[in-house]
Amino acid sequence: MPKKRPSFFRKARWPDDKSALYKSLGIHAAIAAVLLISVSFSPDPLPSPAPSQPVIKATFIDAQAIADQQKAEAEAKAQAEAEAQRKRDAAEAARKAEAERQRRINAERAAKAAKQKKAEEAKRQKELERLAAQKAKKRKEREARERAEAERKRKEAQERAEQERLEREQREAEQAAQRQRRRQQVLSETDRYKAMIQQTIVRNLYNDSAYEGKQCRLNIRLATTGFVTQVQTLSGDPALCRAAEAAVRRPDKLPMSDEPDVYQELKDINLTVEL
Repeated sequence: MPKKRPSFFRKARWPDDKSALYKSLGIHAAIAAVLLISVSFSPDPLPSPAPSQPVIKATFIDAQAIADQQKAEAEAKAQAEAEAQRKRDAAEAARKAEAERQRRINAERAAKAAKQKKAEEAKRQKELERLAAQKAKKRKEREARERAEAERKRKEAQERAEQERLEREQREAEQAAQRQRRRQQVLSETDRYKAMIQQTIVRNLYNDSAYEGKQCRLNIRLATTGFVTQVQTLSGDPALCRAAEAAVRRPDKLPMSDEPDVYQELKDINLTVEL
């Protein structure tokens, strides 16, 4: 390592502190002047002593000046270190202030971003709720329309079924009444033709006075033209029954209606012949 220079030859640090620099330079100048005076005003050299007694040259140095110089340097150093510490403290404070400022900026930015995100999320949630409410409303309206339509159709079907039932019952009643009327007509017509057949049989009896107070039950089967296809006695007076069978067969045909319904009633009949 390089050998350190004496403290009085060191340059003062931090030349930006002008008062310390000027003071140090003044001290150095004073020391130099003292040295020059010491050399200039030294007494004339004495005759050289004998070799056995050497001459020792002493240079006077002002100890107080050196002490003052060292003190000044120490003070300058202390001041420089204090200034450096001040600057370090100021730099640290500035760094901390900048860090705090940046932290606040970041915090404000994060808070702003969080607030904006929260607002956007709230807006999005509100929009979702609006859409959900709108969808639910439309669904309820659709369901209400469907229920109303179903109820309308049900009522229409019920009314139509009731109307059809009433019409059917009316038709059935009319048809029943018509059938009843027709039945009455047929029966009336049948009875009329039965009476005519009986009258024909009675007219064709010979010596009918012999059968007074007697009766005979006959079964007569007729064709559509009134032709007798079969006649037989069911019960009664034998003599009257034989005469009645002959009376049934005597004409070519018996009275017969042209109406099919009446014929169905007359094609196979049971008659009682009595006088």
